[in-house]
Amino acid sequence: MKWNKIIISLWLIGASLSACSDSFLDEDHNPNSLSPQTFWKDQSDILKGLTGTYGYLRSFAGWAASYERYFVIDNYRSDEMVFRPDVSEWDNIASFVNESTNATTVTEWTYLYKGINQANQCIDNIPLVPGDSQELDQIKRSAVAEARFLRAYFYYRLYLNYGEKIPIYTKELEQTDEEFYPDQAQPGELVKLIESELLAVQEDLPEDYPAEFKGRATKYAAAAILGRFYMFRHEMSKAEAQLSKLIGHFELVDNYEDNFDGLHKNNAESVFEIQYSGDRSGGRRAYNNIAEHLLSSNAGGYEESYPSSWLFNVLKNDKTVDGKYSQRLYGTILFDDPLTTAWYIKEGEHFSDYDSPDKIYWKKFSSWDPSLSSEYWISAFNIPIVRYADVLLLYAECLNDRGNSAEAVQYINQVRRRANVPELSETMSKDEVLKHLQDVERPCELAFEGCRWYDLLRWGIVKQALTDHGKRFAENFIETKHTLFPIPHDEFLMNPDWEQNPNFSK
Repeated sequence: MKWNKIIISLWLIGASLSACSDSFLDEDHNPNSLSPQTFWKDQSDILKGLTGTYGYLRSFAGWAASYERYFVIDNYRSDEMVFRPDVSEWDNIASFVNESTNATTVTEWTYLYKGINQANQCIDNIPLVPGDSQELDQIKRSAVAEARFLRAYFYYRLYLNYGEKIPIYTKELEQTDEEFYPDQAQPGELVKLIESELLAVQEDLPEDYPAEFKGRATKYAAAAILGRFYMFRHEMSKAEAQLSKLIGHFELVDNYEDNFDGLHKNNAESVFEIQYSGDRSGGRRAYNNIAEHLLSSNAGGYEESYPSSWLFNVLKNDKTVDGKYSQRLYGTILFDDPLTTAWYIKEGEHFSDYDSPDKIYWKKFSSWDPSLSSEYWISAFNIPIVRYADVLLLYAECLNDRGNSAEAVQYINQVRRRANVPELSETMSKDEVLKHLQDVERPCELAFEGCRWYDLLRWGIVKQALTDHGKRFAENFIETKHTLFPIPHDEFLMNPDWEQNPNFSK
């Protein structure tokens, strides 16, 4: 069974499994709807429920849902891209004028809490599935650990973007008054939950899966997310301990673009990625339309965003040992160059046959191959959440932070060797290594992968970077306000005494 094909048929389970204890007209339950009592019957239901939880990573079938979640939310505030004024909610986020009614940030909040509830249903009910064989017990433990990982990841995203003053649910919803009127988490409560869960699940998550289940959470994925979490909180020694668990267990693929083209999913470099099969059978929509949002209008795209001039210049300076542009530039940006390739540029044609020489577009996440889908806008590539290259650079940053700069450079050079760019000198100072990671290595390697904004936040250089790199509307950024999104306005209709994030109105 291909586990990612179950998602679409399960997307309503989240609501239907949250059954009231006293249902409509005093019936025990509606025989035509699912409930915990009728759903969790055997081993196959464990996989179905768990797959439904993974589904909340990719937002199901809403228009632009995946682009909105992993590009607007994670990239529009950074200095790596320029937006085309089109969708007002997206523009407002990029311009730092968003408020608590912004539909995009409200939708992200909603999806994350739906995912948390789905995970809680799995955590509460999987142990109750009938059967007591050793094999089934192991399946239950691993599945519960996966659900706990996903719940922790959803809370991690909430923490990054909405802060600590949010409600915490650790049990499936039963529609009690307490659930409608929850308290906001106390300082440190959410941090403790994320940390303890990502530590605990490593005991029961496997190191790897058979081919048909590739893409599911492993203990290495948990360690990587926890390492990122610690770095965001400036707990560098803890981050180093977690990231060290991955060193040597993954490897960089030879071709940089193999991480994004959809033809090499869950490869040796992949730690965790959002899965898209491209399946459209039976009404399924297991695809994203990210490429359609990024491509030139002359290739049928919307041109919703472009690489920034700053990023383009950084990548153009990412020269190989023989003075040529690196595969990181060609794999990230489409521009007027004889070696620029794209699926729509036919043999003998060039970029200039489609667009003017002064234009630049994203190549990363604009790929298409007819073996994956029938149309270019049906994108079946996965979205990488953690790649081994990112782990190596984060680990290097941890080593450098405690003064081991020479060893840090060795890990940075592993990433640079793949791109065939000159290796760094091991005599670089601690400040020089950090500056290189901030201004060169991480932007070149991880451009448009949802890392930059959160990097700027944890480094404490948002305003400086946005201003120095020509970010439009950088003057609107207020450090005491725009490091977080506001808690959605509708939440205060039920809970007017909640505290809003700093400098936002309820």
